[in-house]
Amino acid sequence: MLFGTVTGDGRVGVKKNEDIFIEEIIRRVRGTQEMLVKIGAVLLALILLTVVFIFIRLFFPFFFALICLLLFYVFKYTVKEYEYSFIDGDLDIDVILGMRKRKRVFSTGSREIKVMAPFSKNEPVPEGEYTEVLDASISKSSPNRWYFICHKEDGRRMLVFFNPSERLRRAFKAHLGVRMKDG
Repeated sequence: MLFGTVTGDGRVGVKKNEDIFIEEIIRRVRGTQEMLVKIGAVLLALILLTVVFIFIRLFFPFFFALICLLLFYVFKYTVKEYEYSFIDGDLDIDVILGMRKRKRVFSTGSREIKVMAPFSKNEPVPEGEYTEVLDASISKSSPNRWYFICHKEDGRRMLVFFNPSERLRRAFKAHLGVRMKDG
């Protein structure tokens, strides 16, 4: 961004403001819960279609179309993406369902983050009581999975997992300093 200032002699001086804006979208790997929902939906659809075919053959095409439409939405809304928006030390995490519906699930400033480090199964997350745990990573076993602990002003202590890119980690390092462990 450019900002202009007027000097005493009437000239306009322009200075550059070094805003940091990074936006990333990651797609969550479908886990067992999503697969079970899909399998359950298909089995339920088959059972319903069988019952309709046996008892109400006249309305079978209508129910077939309706159930296919419902299955489409079940399959579509099990696709989950997370968007990380980093603006000058503030992080917002949104969940995007079905590539359409967006909802803010987390927001924090870098002052509230107490520690950030790469997640390793060899080095567990620091012990403690967490009021909330948010997993906004690709999957529980994804490489390059990081975590941070933040203390919110309302007293909540949160543990957040995510998959930041190298660029996002560099931006965090500039704001967190020694509170960010190298990975």
